Amino acid sequence: MRVALSITAGALLLGGCREPPGFACSTDEQCMSLAGNAGLCFPIGACGYLDPACASGYRYSGNAPEPWANACVVPEDSMGTTSSGDASSTQGPSTGGGSSDGSGSSTTGPTPPECGNGAIELGELCDDGNDREADGCNPDCRPSGMLLLNFSSSLEGDDQAEAAMLTPDGDIVVAGMFGPSGARDGFVTRFRPDGATVWTRTMAGSAGRSDAIWALAPSPTGNVRALGQIVNAVEPTKKMMKKEVTPREDFWLTEFDATTGDTQWSFVVGDEPPASERGYAMVSLPSGDMVVAARVGAPSNSDFGVIRFAVADEGKSGMVISTVWSQTFDGGESLRDFAEAVAYDPAGRVVVGGTMEYEPADLDRHLRALDLDGNAFEPPCEDLGGDDDLAADDRIFAVAVGPSGEVAAAGRATRETEESTDAWLGYYPPGSCALQWVETQPGPGQDADAFTSVAIDDLGNIVAAGYLNSGNTEDAWLAKYDTTGEQLWAVEPVDGSGNGDDRIEAVVLGPGREITVAGRMTRPGEDDTWVARYTP
Repeated sequence: MRVALSITAGALLLGGCREPPGFACSTDEQCMSLAGNAGLCFPIGACGYLDPACASGYRYSGNAPEPWANACVVPEDSMGTTSSGDASSTQGPSTGGGSSDGSGSSTTGPTPPECGNGAIELGELCDDGNDREADGCNPDCRPSGMLLLNFSSSLEGDDQAEAAMLTPDGDIVVAGMFGPSGARDGFVTRFRPDGATVWTRTMAGSAGRSDAIWALAPSPTGNVRALGQIVNAVEPTKKMMKKEVTPREDFWLTEFDATTGDTQWSFVVGDEPPASERGYAMVSLPSGDMVVAARVGAPSNSDFGVIRFAVADEGKSGMVISTVWSQTFDGGESLRDFAEAVAYDPAGRVVVGGTMEYEPADLDRHLRALDLDGNAFEPPCEDLGGDDDLAADDRIFAVAVGPSGEVAAAGRATRETEESTDAWLGYYPPGSCALQWVETQPGPGQDADAFTSVAIDDLGNIVAAGYLNSGNTEDAWLAKYDTTGEQLWAVEPVDGSGNGDDRIEAVVLGPGREITVAGRMTRPGEDDTWVARYTP
């Protein structure tokens, strides 16, 4: 069965009450733990949370009424039944009936359920009679787009995630910025799936200005690579005639040990001020080199930049970084051109997306493919955008390469009325830079909307995330599309309790195609890094 499905994530994330001791629930919205994990309200009136040690996959809260507190969820009836957590049990939650001797021990349930037979049985949350993923009910009988985990950071003050990656053992690494506006520092944090912090590292330039980490990528050995911008104070030189020079941004490239967070190497790369460079995105190549998508030059007069870096151990000299090649592209005016996205195609392409300002006040999407030596990929692969007369603000913020070499690009596009922008998703068939289809999504407020991140799973389905404007504020949004551009499902826009601008800035896919997102969620008085995970 193929249907468009809308999952109400906002209520699960932020609505309802957090449980006091002895809490009895009546709706799922009330089952949000103090750790920020969303659970389910089971028919006995108790909250249950994901726990792989239980055969059902869920364990009742410690605040559930007795005798269910901390017990595994098993087939319920009006009295309720519990289990000590025996992993050999095949029983699970259900909306059906059962029996109990009232002793609090496990009861014998019906025969094990068969997912895909069209009947919702014990342990199943849905069953649509087929084994197709993302059609509303997945092959494991969980709804498509169901919230699995949700937590916020413990950093003090305002902070937000701009990038995310997964470790091989399932932890989540996020990076971004924290601190007051105008004097922010960068951070990288490794979280457990329950939101516990494993380690945090920060990055601050000596100028006390806005530093940030924009991108993460796994190294070939599984470590964490980070790309950011750093602003250091400038010591005048003779060349500068001892004049005061405004500090400008440089690249900051670092590799951390994924387990301990220890720095393996770290470099600041850039020309002397007043030159300015900002790296927005990064990908690791199989060789261990890195390709960075960048803005080269001042914000008002910059070029679309792509740079390949190599890091090597040169013995007594230690670790050194070198530029393998660098390419910049100019839209033809002394205006704003910048690359904001990069992905590696195993066919030998480096796919880069961003923006060109060919005419003043007319920003157009730009996508091109280079070979590993920095040359134009052959046959030529380029999307120049700029196919209308609007004074537009059309940008590519993220790109992803699929299993067959197809490319998805995410960004924003100006509406024909020129009043604002819609979230924009473009699809380029394998080996091509010619758009095959485009999908746009306007927010309910008909204001500035955007997709900021995109991923393609091993089935070829596309996950796009970002934010939609509700009229006064932005709400985080996530949707999934098939290879034809049809929307398979979408969450309801997620609105933080602070009623501010909430965004998804990064999306990554796990081994089971589960979707992890990271961004910003507003709370009363502050903004927090936010992480959530959904079923495929």
